[in-house]
Amino acid sequence: MEIGSVAEWATAVAETAAVLVALFLPYFERRRADRKSTRNLKIMLRGIVRRAITDNDPKSLETFLNISTFTDAGERDKETLNVAQQILELFTTENTDVERRNREIEALLDTIQP
Repeated sequence: MEIGSVAEWATAVAETAAVLVALFLPYFERRRADRKSTRNLKIMLRGIVRRAITDNDPKSLETFLNISTFTDAGERDKETLNVAQQILELFTTENTDVERRNREIEALLDTIQP
């Protein structure tokens, strides 16, 4: 039994590396795409909440939450969407002082960092 030449060993190592890259590259690409999608969701959500505070109208936030529950973001970004739901509930609470409500919303928004 012969060990083989250096060229054969180099070829074997290169082929093994190529197979590993081919197997794991889609996994890493999917993770990167998910992170980017989560970041974009958080940026969009922060903008929608800021606009809802300015307009004192949470309709766009409510629509955003309804739509995002039907997308793949609903499972992946469950925590972020739960915070958004809490913010929406603060808007719909009747007996809340506006300044106090806005401070609580800002505190919740600070937990959503892109």
